[in-house]
Amino acid sequence: MVLSARNVCLGYGQKSVVKDLNIRIHRGEIVTFVGPNGSGKTTILKSLSRYLKPQKGQIYLEDKDIFKLDTKYVARKIAVLPQVKSASGDLSVRNLIEYGRYPHLNFGQRMNEDDHRIVDWALDKTGMGELSDRQLASLSGGERQRAWIAMALAQKPEILLLDEPTTFLDVSYQLEVLQLVKELNATLGLTIVMVLHDLNHAARYSHRMVAIKDGEVHSTGEPKKLLTGEFLRAVFRIEADLCQDETNACPYFIPQKVIG
Repeated sequence: MVLSARNVCLGYGQKSVVKDLNIRIHRGEIVTFVGPNGSGKTTILKSLSRYLKPQKGQIYLEDKDIFKLDTKYVARKIAVLPQVKSASGDLSVRNLIEYGRYPHLNFGQRMNEDDHRIVDWALDKTGMGELSDRQLASLSGGERQRAWIAMALAQKPEILLLDEPTTFLDVSYQLEVLQLVKELNATLGLTIVMVLHDLNHAARYSHRMVAIKDGEVHSTGEPKKLLTGEFLRAVFRIEADLCQDETNACPYFIPQKVIG
């Protein structure tokens, strides 16, 4: 177990969003949080990444309270890509990726040969090598997302947290990004925790899904066991036709109507 939440309650001010959260993320897993809008998925990801302190309970990184650990230590272990990202459009891809090395540098220290080698490695892993000198503003949506993932890789983390990595991307770029995520997990052993809206994508690209409803864990499990008609009715209020991709035994569904 590399990341966990124990009896965690989350909220903003007096507003409670997540109640009594207990989850365990194991090393090398791809775990995806799914659920209706406003159910608390992004709030959970913020807490797992140490951006939001629990009102109650603890978040643990390798069995240590994450809020008591050194900030740089956490940054070397966990890379986070929020849904909304901000960077100057005239920044080059390489310059963006270099920011990923900052957790490994002391104050005022410049990047050395090893740092530049890691940046080159991150460019290569994400297929961004030929675009390294391009400005962010000149990239397509999918290319920009790969650049941000490359920046996260340059941190050399063990855990990658992604909040809606396919938002605002068309279908081809969505698949491109998710295939990259799956490849990074398979080749580097990265533990990946995502929030996704598309259930079919979550089922195809995750080892395990965690369904959040009304601020609580409704259910969790492998996609082929979790994605059932009863699950879709209970969590998303829809009737759907369930199917299975015979190539990889991956379940998927075709929505039919909203119920209730």
